[in-house]
Amino acid sequence: MPDDFPRLSLCMIVRNEAAHLPACLDSVQDLADDLVIVDTGSTDATRDIALDRGARVIDAPWTGDFAAARNLALAAALGEWILVLDADERLPPASRIRIREMIAGPAHSACNLVQKNQLAGTGGHVSVHIVRLFPNDPRVRFQRPIHAQVNTSLERAGIRIVDTDIVFEHSGYALAEVLAGKTGRNRRIIEEALVREPDGDPNLRYFYASTFFDLRHFAQAATEYEKCANRSRTNRRRLEQAATLKAAQAWFLAEDFDRARVLLPDHLEPGLHPLAAHLRAELAVRDGHPSEAVKWQEAVLAAPDVAYLPPESLTPLKFKAMLFLANHWADSGRKDIGVKLLRIAQEISIGRRDGASAALAANYREAIADAPVPVSNVRTTHTQFVT
Repeated sequence: MPDDFPRLSLCMIVRNEAAHLPACLDSVQDLADDLVIVDTGSTDATRDIALDRGARVIDAPWTGDFAAARNLALAAALGEWILVLDADERLPPASRIRIREMIAGPAHSACNLVQKNQLAGTGGHVSVHIVRLFPNDPRVRFQRPIHAQVNTSLERAGIRIVDTDIVFEHSGYALAEVLAGKTGRNRRIIEEALVREPDGDPNLRYFYASTFFDLRHFAQAATEYEKCANRSRTNRRRLEQAATLKAAQAWFLAEDFDRARVLLPDHLEPGLHPLAAHLRAELAVRDGHPSEAVKWQEAVLAAPDVAYLPPESLTPLKFKAMLFLANHWADSGRKDIGVKLLRIAQEISIGRRDGASAALAANYREAIADAPVPVSNVRTTHTQFVT
């Protein structure tokens, strides 16, 4: 592109986002040279806020297709690079610096950023990789009417995707009533898409299952997750693995423990998802093998804080692991170790300690350093911990 073209275009779609939009735009101030905002029918001050911040606003009727709306913004973008954010998302200062460094070079690759989602009612968060920074290329467009993504078009265009640890924060799931409304809306859009293309993108089947999971209809969710896994087996290994693990979790929560057990790994392996280890620990307790549960819970503590697929909040899992292990050691005659671990669990619960920190595993090893026997050889009768 010519030198006088903007380096970065921020592309957004909005509707009635007056409460969130100012903070989002503030977070990209002096970073994005070109602001393109598609408004799908706001009746509040959203449009005026965007115009006051220097955005080019495109008015478009809502058609029930997120990809179509996002692509209107991409088509109008002038920058060499494109950054996509929603109104309830923002860039922390450190990420703004990292992106400025990234866009100083030529736009040859797309970037997986880390979306850090605040969770409703828990104070925790869950992180997931998602492509939000990519070259402005007419071949790159969003697909899927819900949970739209550019990955498929990037692959077809031969543009590689690079994983980064650049974080952007998402608050849209922090309020339970907002999450419930989004779940209902998403299911309607997905059902319409599945009617049109029942054998289309298997990701839609995954998202469809998630709408049942979010409403605690666990047996239905498990069935849909398994359909997704089956349809992903030939060429989408990561999606198959994610759907299989979510199916196991849903069957467990539906109290169909035999089906859950079949879908979970039966031994520790490198890169084990912490949710799989947690569920295996739960099943080991139910099966009367608490020493096996210790092994699995230690694996939960050792899990690094990364963007997992499926996304999972580590704080509650590590809190439960630490609480179980504290009771295990106390029941095994080492109340001193149990007290140390309970204190760590308490600090996690009140927010004084980051439950997703890699330091937790080191804290645990330090607490049991003078234990007379290996953890795997200690038997305990304590079984009272729940998902």
